[in-house]
Amino acid sequence: MMKLFFRKAKVVVFFAAWFLPIVEPAIAQLPLADVHIHYNWDQKELISAEEIVQKLKKSNIAFAVATSTPTELALELKRVGGDLIIPFFSPYTHEMGRHDWHLDPNTVALAKEGLSSQRYVGIGEVHFMSGFRPHTDNAVFRQLLNLAKTYSVPVLIHIDSGNERAFLRVCRQHPDVTFLFAHAGGNLHARHIQPIVEQCKNVLVELSARDPWRYGGLTDHDHQLLPSWRKLIIQFPDRFVTGTDPVWRVTRTQSWDQSDEGWDHFEKLLTYHHRWIDGLPEAVAKKIRVDNARRLFNR
Repeated sequence: MMKLFFRKAKVVVFFAAWFLPIVEPAIAQLPLADVHIHYNWDQKELISAEEIVQKLKKSNIAFAVATSTPTELALELKRVGGDLIIPFFSPYTHEMGRHDWHLDPNTVALAKEGLSSQRYVGIGEVHFMSGFRPHTDNAVFRQLLNLAKTYSVPVLIHIDSGNERAFLRVCRQHPDVTFLFAHAGGNLHARHIQPIVEQCKNVLVELSARDPWRYGGLTDHDHQLLPSWRKLIIQFPDRFVTGTDPVWRVTRTQSWDQSDEGWDHFEKLLTYHHRWIDGLPEAVAKKIRVDNARRLFNR
């Protein structure tokens, strides 16, 4: 019984160390390009565009890719933040747009107008879950990808799947479109991502939400890269970027009907990413922090 108690105690200590909040301030001496932020309707209830921009500036964010629900909130951030903000067109054009965007042909017309006027410089975030609708071959998404090719803008795509095959189908079928693979596929591991970077030269893998509080699976309990991820990133240093993705699932403590308090955790998320990046060779770390994103957006 005593042995069982100590074994359980060790498990508790391990998980406590993993999930303890990072309390030190965000490491801001080096710039970082945050390629995944949101300003959604249920975040606007708690934080203003001006407050978000101040957070970004205080944390030495070089620039941030903003994708919002509804999509015009990204433009609100842009109006306040100027060149600090890179707005993407979200097909979620109303509060519940994530559920019906693929059924609305007007989505494509709105995207075309926004891209042709250069108010938006990318498309996304677009979510898919293997086995559920919408599928990646739906007509609206195919037309959005055609617009991305026409206007030479990247597409931020989120696919939840048990392996890399669903995303590989998309990037292979559309070699002329540049993709940002959100969260490196969520629960996928380095062994799943390697075929993507090898076979699809049109993909940048972004590592937001790969933190201990959400998808996890990127670092150990000291917030240093797991050996498989470290090996892959060093092998392909030009193919990875990161971001914070400050949404309510940071804590998993909120219910669906509460406002999104994700921005309260922005500094914690940023500090986490700085920590694992700092563990890389200096030249590689600089590419992950900012150079790869600068190249993508001609900054």
